[in-house]
Amino acid sequence: MRDFIFRRKGICFSLVILGGCLLALLRCAPAPKILPTREVPVEPTIRVAVVQGEEEVRFRCTSDFWAVSPAGEILFDSGTAEEVWRVRLKFGQPADLVYGLVLYEEHRQEEAGKHVQRLAEQGWKCNILTVGEAIRIGQRVINDNRQYWVFLGPYVTREQAAAYRDRLPDDALGRIIPELAGPPLGALDLIDPAGAVVFSSGESFALVKKDPAGLFTLEEVTIGRGYAWERQENRTYRGGLVFQLGNDGKVLCIDEVDLEQYIKGVLPKEMSPGFPAAALRAQAIAARSYTLARWGIQHRLDPFHLCAEVHCQAYAGVGQEDERTNAAVEETRGQVLMYRDRICETYYSAVCGGHSEGNQNVWGGTALDYLQGAYDLPPDQIPYWNVSLQDGGEELDRWIQAEPPAFCNHRFTEAPRATHYTRKYFRWETTYGRGELEEIIRNKLGIEIGYLLDIIPLERGVSGRCMSVRILGDEDEAVIEGELNIRRALSPNHLHSSCFLVTRRMGEDGLPESFTFRGAGWGHGVGMCQAGAAGMALKGYRTEEILQHYYRGTELRRLYGIISL
Repeated sequence: MRDFIFRRKGICFSLVILGGCLLALLRCAPAPKILPTREVPVEPTIRVAVVQGEEEVRFRCTSDFWAVSPAGEILFDSGTAEEVWRVRLKFGQPADLVYGLVLYEEHRQEEAGKHVQRLAEQGWKCNILTVGEAIRIGQRVINDNRQYWVFLGPYVTREQAAAYRDRLPDDALGRIIPELAGPPLGALDLIDPAGAVVFSSGESFALVKKDPAGLFTLEEVTIGRGYAWERQENRTYRGGLVFQLGNDGKVLCIDEVDLEQYIKGVLPKEMSPGFPAAALRAQAIAARSYTLARWGIQHRLDPFHLCAEVHCQAYAGVGQEDERTNAAVEETRGQVLMYRDRICETYYSAVCGGHSEGNQNVWGGTALDYLQGAYDLPPDQIPYWNVSLQDGGEELDRWIQAEPPAFCNHRFTEAPRATHYTRKYFRWETTYGRGELEEIIRNKLGIEIGYLLDIIPLERGVSGRCMSVRILGDEDEAVIEGELNIRRALSPNHLHSSCFLVTRRMGEDGLPESFTFRGAGWGHGVGMCQAGAAGMALKGYRTEEILQHYYRGTELRRLYGIISL
């Protein structure tokens, strides 16, 4: 991840001491206002984007506060508690982007260098991008998640980069990524409760509570932008807030918070507090591991580590914390999953539908041994259900119609009320009229296919999830690649899962009248199945056993614990 580096132009003064009076005046000059140094950290501090893409952000604090520059200088020392302040975009211009292709991803720089040398011999001029960072507590490195990507480019447009895909070596990934060619430009205003502009800044500034126990509340934050659950609500945070321009040229607000406090804000949003304790502990370890593994990679071009949405992990701050989820965080403090001395990328989803999916099928990239698809079944049941879901056809049809005794199947079991919502996602069905689905496709893909004739799966993953489908019309057709893209393109919001079969009901005119999707699961299906973790806990499995089931071959390790200062 690239951190923004803030520099001030130094001004050199040549002082000539003329006499004792002048010396006395210099000695009496006030010291610059510098924020006091923080206590010695006992855990990492994470930067989480809690507001993006807004023209204005309203906030209040339970404590008086300072506004502080990146150098630690106090810009404003009279922020008042319990009143509504605003940060407003004065003007803004987005960052300039270029594009390129990632050909290979390696954990060792020398391995990436070998690719660059081999490609150079074939006439390709590539570079190495370093992503991720060494994460520290004080001076101690607790995790180094750096990766080395072999990069071809840059190109001015995404289309120019895509034009080189067919010419790449067969084993190259060919993933298109953006790169920053120039930073965003603009300025932000801090506005007091009376509506007066306190100051304008073209660089970032932090709001720091004078009472460390104080809380910041952001008003009317947009949650779930673009999803069915999009709404606005107030969000309260323990950390300090940082405001600056985002790469989109709009207001960006970052919560700087200790990692364990962040996990407390994630856990009740990602798993119901009413789930069994062993499942909550597994979720806490998975959320912490994911955070440290994706730190500086998930948002490598941005001045923050993760966002507060489901793109990374849903994070609600302090307002929705629960004593049960807080206990799970405290009981697992500092614990992560490791695989070959690297923290695991512990992805998880709501309901796998009875079979998880391989990470490389959903997102491309390198297949990770601990993220390969497997049945979410007790070992003694696997022989009875060991069929090929990837081929589709009759075996997948039987699988979707059946009620296998998967850990995530709570439809006919006695389980806590908190798990009941998962029942409607284990197996689901939805029907669209042809005209309705044509309109959805038109809006989502921006193409006119005429009458929709058929939806044909072209490629599936090991769980039966579609990875590529053909949309066939009487005027045009389109191929949709990617699990999430498929779910978005065939629903006003999202289909629950891309593990589905499509049946058509034909009309008298020979055209389809409707399309019915019968599916399994909710989400991408990679890694831990949250409903399955609850099911395992209810059957008496321990936290470590749950994690081993979903992340095979991993090791539980504590990176840090409770440190007395």
